[in-house]
Amino acid sequence: MTRFFTLLPALAVTMLITDANAGDRGRHRRRCRPAPCATAPVSNCNTCAPAVACAPATVEKTVMVREFGTETKVVNVTVYKQEQKTRTYTVQKQVPRQETRTRTVVSYVNVPKTRQETYTVYETVQEQNDVEYTVNVPEQVQETLTRTVNETVWEDQEQPYTVMVPHTEKRTAVRQVPRVVQEQHEEKYTVMVPHSEQRTAVRKVIDWTEVQVEQNYTVMVPHTEQRTGSRQVTNWVEAQVEQPYTVMVPYTEERTAMKTVWDTVQETQTRQVRKVTGSWVTEQVTDPCNPCCTRCVRKWCPQVTCETVPYTVCKRVCRQEPYTYTVNLCKPEQQTRTVTVRRPVCSTEEYTFNVTVCKPEQKTRTCTVRKPVCRDEEYTYNVTVCKPEERTRQYTTCKTVCDEEEYTYDVTVCKPEQRSRTIKVCKIVPRQEEYTVTKCVLKPETRTRTVTTCKQVAVEKTRDVNYTECVRQENEQEYNVTVCDTVSEEKTETYTVCVPVQVQKEIQVSTCRMVPKTIQVQCNACAPAAPCSSCAPACKTCR
Repeated sequence: MTRFFTLLPALAVTMLITDANAGDRGRHRRRCRPAPCATAPVSNCNTCAPAVACAPATVEKTVMVREFGTETKVVNVTVYKQEQKTRTYTVQKQVPRQETRTRTVVSYVNVPKTRQETYTVYETVQEQNDVEYTVNVPEQVQETLTRTVNETVWEDQEQPYTVMVPHTEKRTAVRQVPRVVQEQHEEKYTVMVPHSEQRTAVRKVIDWTEVQVEQNYTVMVPHTEQRTGSRQVTNWVEAQVEQPYTVMVPYTEERTAMKTVWDTVQETQTRQVRKVTGSWVTEQVTDPCNPCCTRCVRKWCPQVTCETVPYTVCKRVCRQEPYTYTVNLCKPEQQTRTVTVRRPVCSTEEYTFNVTVCKPEQKTRTCTVRKPVCRDEEYTYNVTVCKPEERTRQYTTCKTVCDEEEYTYDVTVCKPEQRSRTIKVCKIVPRQEEYTVTKCVLKPETRTRTVTTCKQVAVEKTRDVNYTECVRQENEQEYNVTVCDTVSEEKTETYTVCVPVQVQKEIQVSTCRMVPKTIQVQCNACAPAAPCSSCAPACKTCR
C-alpha cells in the first residue's frame, strides 16, 4: 500500500505532461492552417510565402515532487526501574502428634448347617414311531411358449432445424476515463502524554494473638476380659452305597435308499442374430455459421441383416440311483456301581476366648489458640496517568475523477433461419414367435418309515445339602492416629518493585515534503511565414 501511494505523484506528473502536450498540439492545429493566398485572387500581389511549418521544440516546466526523508526527534519515554524491598509475612505450620483412639471392628464367623432339598433328574426312554415323509419324483414335460422378437426397420424422416446466421452491427456507447487529482487536507489528532502521580491508600493488616484455653477430652482405656462360648462342630462320615445307572451303548446299522442324480446332456439349437454393417459416406453440407460456404461431413450409413446361428445348450436330466448308507444308533443298558457318600455329623463344643474392652476416662489439657486482630495501615504508591493533547498535521490525498467519452464499437449478432434435412430413423417392430421347452417337474410322493426316538423323562429325588452361614461379631480395638496442630511462624522475604522513571529518547521520524523540480517537455511550435511583397493583409497564415 505504501508503494502505491509513493507512485501516485509520478503518475499524476506524467498525466499532466500528457495533457499539456495534447493541449499544445490542439492549439497549433487550430491556429496553423494553410494560407488562403493560394486560392484568393489578389490584383496587387505578385507571390505569397509558403504555408507555416510546425516543428518540435523543448520547453522547461516546474513540477512539485514528493521528497521523503528522516528526522531525529526527542520524546519523553517512561522507563520502569527495579527496586528491592523487604516484607514480613506469617506462615501457618502443621506440627504432627500421636493420639490413641478406639473403634468397633465387625468380624464374621462361618457356622455349618444342613438342609434338605428336592432336585429333578432326567432319564432317557426309547420309543418306536412311524413317520411319514415326502419324496419328489422327477418327470419330464413338453411345454410350448410364446416369445417376442424385435426387428429393426429404417425409415426416412424430414427434420426441421434452426441455423443462427451472423452479421455485424455498429453501436455507440459512453465510457468513463479516469484522471488523478491531488488535494491538501488538515487533520487534528489527539496524543496521550503520560506523567506520574503519587497516591495514598489504606489497607487491612491482620495480627495474630496467642491465648491459653483449658480443654476437656475423653480417653478410651482398654483392658482384656476372658469369656466362654459354645459352637457347632461338623464331622464328616464316609459310607459305601450301591447306585444303578443307565448307559447308552452305540451300534451300527446299514440301510438302503434311492437318490436323485442329475446328468448334463448337450443339445444343438438355432437362433436369429441381427448383424449391423455399413460404410462411411462423405457429403457436402451448408456451413451453419457461413451460409455462403459448404463443408464436407462424414456420415455413417448402416445395413442390418439377419442370420441363423447354431448354438449348444446344456440340459439337466434326472434319474434314480440306489445307494447304501450306515446309521449309528444307541440302545439303553442297565448297570450298577458303588459310590462313596460323605454325610455330616454335628456336635456341640465349648471354647474360651479373650475380648478387649475400652472404658471412657475424662482428662484435662491446656491448648494455645491463635486469634486474628485486624488494623488499618496507610501506604503510598505511584500511578502513571495519561493526559490527552491535541495536535495538527497536513497530508495530501490523490482523488480519481472520471470523465465521460463517447466511442463506437462493432457487434456480431446472429439471426435465426429455418432449414430442413432428411435423416434415417431406426424403428423397432415386435413380432410373436412360438418355441418348445422341455421341463423337469417334480411330483411329491408320500412314504412311511419307523424311527426310534429317545425321550427325556423327569424324575424328582431328595438329598441333604451342607452349607455354611456367616454370623456377625463386634469387637472393640485400639489404634493410633496422627493429629496435626497449627503453629504460626513469621518469615521475611525480599521482592522486586518496578518504579516508573521519565527519560528523554531520540527517535527517527519519516517526513514527506513537496519540492519543486524542473523537467524538459516536448511540444510543437509554428514558425512565422515570410511576408508578401504587397499583399500582407491577404497572406495571414497564423491567427
